[in-house]
Amino acid sequence: MNGQERLAQQSKEWLVAALFDLLSEQPYDTITVTQIAEQAQLSRRTFYRAFRDKDDLLDYYDREVGQRYLVALQQIAPQQLRFKDVLTYFFEFWWQERERIRVLIAQGLFSRMLAKITPMASEIYRVFPAPWHIDGSPTETDYIMSFATGGFWNVLNRWLVQDKPESPAKMAALLMAGLKRLGETDKDK
Repeated sequence: MNGQERLAQQSKEWLVAALFDLLSEQPYDTITVTQIAEQAQLSRRTFYRAFRDKDDLLDYYDREVGQRYLVALQQIAPQQLRFKDVLTYFFEFWWQERERIRVLIAQGLFSRMLAKITPMASEIYRVFPAPWHIDGSPTETDYIMSFATGGFWNVLNRWLVQDKPESPAKMAALLMAGLKRLGETDKDK
């Protein structure tokens, strides 16, 4: 990455930070590109070099955080992990983003983010073939991944909206215990 590319990337990061600062203070619908640029201490021209509008900026953040999660998952050796490890990792990753996620939830923008990230689930399955993933038809796999992804995002939403959310490790333990009980109940029938 050359100097100009680094500066462009830094400008995008400042614009994202500025958007979230403003989202903490006022409704998304009332925020203008001018406000975002001023908050970032950049010109409107710099904003428009990077983004079409504030929706494009928010979409950029959504894709970027999803991509970071995917890249981070790729660094893990999936064959050596237990499901609890992956749950813990999931909660630890999103814990680092909790302030921004809480802002998105408060603004009613969390589901918009999920719409950008959810299609990445099949990509995650492709690059992260963990031992507990099902072997099935592409249709079956797609539905199971959609089911699991929806569950994870709903838990994430419920968890981070709280004033004092549990730790990532506690969340992983809670989910593991609940899933184990569900599996035991299913065996009893």
